[in-house]
Amino acid sequence: MTFSGQEPPQNQILPLINLFTRGLFDDVLIEIERIQKIFPNSVLLYNISGSVHTELRQFDLAIDNYKKALVIKPDYADAFCNIGIVQHKIGELDESILSYKKAIEFNPLHAVAYQNLGDALKDQGKLEESVEVYNKALAIKPDYVEAYNNMGNALNEQGKLEEAIEAYNKALLIKPDYADAYNNMGNALKEQGKLEQAIEAYKKALAIKPDSAKVYNNLGNVLKDQGKLDEAIEAYNRALAIKPDYVEAWLNGAEAFEKWNKLEKLGLWLEKAFQILEPIPSEISFMKSKLLWRNRDMQGAIKLISNVDFETIAPILRCDYLNLKAKCFEASNNFDLAFDCFESMNVLAKKSADYLRHDTKQYFQNIKDQLAILKSIPVKKSAINTTEETELVPVFLVGFPRSGTTLLDTILRSHSAINVVEEQPTLQLAKTFIQKSGYTDWVGTVLPQEIIFGAQKAYINELDKHRHSIDNKSVFIDKLPLNLLETPLIQQLYPKAKFILALRHPVDTILSCWMQNFKLNSAMANMVDLDRVAEFYCVTMETFKICRAKYNLSVHEIRYEDLLENLYSETSLLLKFLDLDWEDQMENYQETALKRGRINTPSYSQVIQPIYKDAKYRWLKYEKHLRQYITQLEPWINEFYYSKH
Repeated sequence: MTFSGQEPPQNQILPLINLFTRGLFDDVLIEIERIQKIFPNSVLLYNISGSVHTELRQFDLAIDNYKKALVIKPDYADAFCNIGIVQHKIGELDESILSYKKAIEFNPLHAVAYQNLGDALKDQGKLEESVEVYNKALAIKPDYVEAYNNMGNALNEQGKLEEAIEAYNKALLIKPDYADAYNNMGNALKEQGKLEQAIEAYKKALAIKPDSAKVYNNLGNVLKDQGKLDEAIEAYNRALAIKPDYVEAWLNGAEAFEKWNKLEKLGLWLEKAFQILEPIPSEISFMKSKLLWRNRDMQGAIKLISNVDFETIAPILRCDYLNLKAKCFEASNNFDLAFDCFESMNVLAKKSADYLRHDTKQYFQNIKDQLAILKSIPVKKSAINTTEETELVPVFLVGFPRSGTTLLDTILRSHSAINVVEEQPTLQLAKTFIQKSGYTDWVGTVLPQEIIFGAQKAYINELDKHRHSIDNKSVFIDKLPLNLLETPLIQQLYPKAKFILALRHPVDTILSCWMQNFKLNSAMANMVDLDRVAEFYCVTMETFKICRAKYNLSVHEIRYEDLLENLYSETSLLLKFLDLDWEDQMENYQETALKRGRINTPSYSQVIQPIYKDAKYRWLKYEKHLRQYITQLEPWINEFYYSKH
């Protein structure tokens, strides 16, 4: 490109571009200085010089050069675009957006400016706008692989995973060796729960770019989700071999050891991180404070976490940070500050992408609508057929979240004849089959026998993926607390099913849910507001109470507080309900917890400890904050024989 004879000829520009591509930035600047003596008004030379200073992170010099180009040519779109890139890099998103728009104003076909504008809007959280802008870039340049890739990322953040994967595939059709697209596709597949396919995508990325620490880190995260701790740690170590100061890989490895209750290994991992990282990142200091907490060094944990600056910690950890800080305040008997921290945690959770992508109001309305139908209809008995395709009679371990189901799970799976499937979407597969067969109402409708058989098959196929030692176990327990709300469906599929109903003081239950930093889904996103948790509890318990009466369910109630007081007696009564006898190893359930690997519930750290009663009637410490809920919960306090005081 030339401007009225002010630009150098191509035979002088091309060597500059070659040096720039090879990363020989000092040589580029020397050559520019030489050529500028002949062409002092070359906007192209100022633009290249600005790009060199951008690569060297000399941002003030970069902008200075771009502005010199604009003095010579005020409508120079490339300079405006490049100024936007620098502003974007230093976090001035509003300013960068204005610069990109200025570039587009002077060159409406500037595909790069549209692409960069999309990136800036995405980083501002304006995801729908960013997708529109990426599409404009692609309308100008249909083979723009970066636009497809980054549009995929924006769609991924919106939870539009299928559309995101489609965008990555389009990028790969154009550029089959595009490692970033494979990596990002792996991330989307992971979000879909397609872990094997995600691993395949990451491996393709590594085949193209074997020195990518980022991909090894992502691979480790999927292996962690698969329950493969050793393989996950190996992947994190490979990432760290490539990039020893990769904080995210250090953090993910630490979280894996902590979630698996491998506290000794966690200590060694953090010790190594402290040796290598300088300065120590806030995230690593936080994990060290968590380890101290787990090892019951309360004073050490409080001292360390108090020195962690909230503003410097990664956003993904901030809710966890506030949760631990609240527990530290509680351990110091400063309950008002603890309550404030829990409240701040939930305010922050409401602003998260995970919360915003779930329609909490619709979920809650659906369960209220189901309750209204249950109240209005007479009992409709299931069409029980003695020729059922399966002889399986599952046991469902249910209860409102934070009612002790994980403790019960751990105790019961210590029995030689019990197999517990922990919090898997087994019933969802049955629901999907029924819905695809044209039925959406299983509350007021008796399903045809062939539909029931098909749904049972879908349920068992999913169950078999998660249960172990199928041949020598006689009792299968499907543990998912909020299957309380799926009772009308369960009753249709398995009229003889048994239910273990885990109970805890209603006020303790709602408080513990509100205090928990849950991984958010449509149900758990309703736990970040105390008013909603209390109403959620009432709707859920009333749903089960009505089903219990209408369908004459086989139910064994077990109160968390009673279990803490007398594990043997309460468990023996429960085993009798299951037609089993007590086994001595059940008393050492902590050993079972340590051997089982990752426990996928918030109580993973508690069930490896001896019975402790700190959580019993915890709500009394926060009574002044909870008085307004006593009247609302009083029917359930009385129903389950608890006291209001």
